[in-house]
Amino acid sequence: MALEGIDASKEGTDWTADEVAVLVGSYFLMLAEERAGRDYNKSEYRRSVIAAIGRKPGSIERKLQNVSAVLDEIGVPWIQGYKPLPHYQDALVAVVEQQLLLHPELFMDAAAGPLRIPNEDGILVAAPAFLNSDPESRPAAIRRLVGKFDPAARDACNRDLGKAGEEFVVGFERRRLERAGRDDLAREVRWVSDLDGDGYGYDVKSFETDGQQRLLEIKTTCGNERTPFWMTRRECDVAAEQGDMYRIRRVFHFRNEVKMFDIVPPLDAALRLTPTAFMAAPR
Repeated sequence: MALEGIDASKEGTDWTADEVAVLVGSYFLMLAEERAGRDYNKSEYRRSVIAAIGRKPGSIERKLQNVSAVLDEIGVPWIQGYKPLPHYQDALVAVVEQQLLLHPELFMDAAAGPLRIPNEDGILVAAPAFLNSDPESRPAAIRRLVGKFDPAARDACNRDLGKAGEEFVVGFERRRLERAGRDDLAREVRWVSDLDGDGYGYDVKSFETDGQQRLLEIKTTCGNERTPFWMTRRECDVAAEQGDMYRIRRVFHFRNEVKMFDIVPPLDAALRLTPTAFMAAPR
């Protein structure tokens, strides 16, 4: 039985530019509702897209997930329920870029609102496997988009996001130690960057359950686990000096079921370190 509004002749055909524009526009309307904290009905939006373009619900669902995947590349929180699905076309990237230019507010409030934490036991995960691929090998359209809306630069400049991530880690560390029966150590967890100031090369002092000290430099993003981040010379130096005591705590998907992992020195064993700036002074 044919579904109402479905054009069977479109099955297996490429999406047209107009169809992509309708779908991406609908996605951003839903995203605006979600970011504003308003209730909305995904099914109603999906039915309106079906009526407009005649594609099957499954095809529309996958394309909506493709939009989430593009947003994930640049660290913009995506719609809950539309988990990122890769393998999107350049045409989709271009339409998403147009919508982002129309909605700069999407970059403004990444630290606002409650975190989605389904299970705190599963938040601290293993670091992603090292890839030997070159980031420059990605399609030109997504490289251009990432360059234009540079998530590493935005994260580094977003003090609210950075502070929210640090506060979250402090709370997480205290609760982790309390659950292990180490209330004494939980009380000693210190938010160094907030209480003592920046410049130490780490943000939080915490502990293993056996009392071994950990120095945590917190790097927070709304993007995925492979979103690049900036490091200072001071952070790199302290990581080398402190060795196994030091950790980079990478907090990712901060607005979409937050997770995090630790990076242990030597940093160049787990990170692709790329110099991007020079300190200059007149001779």
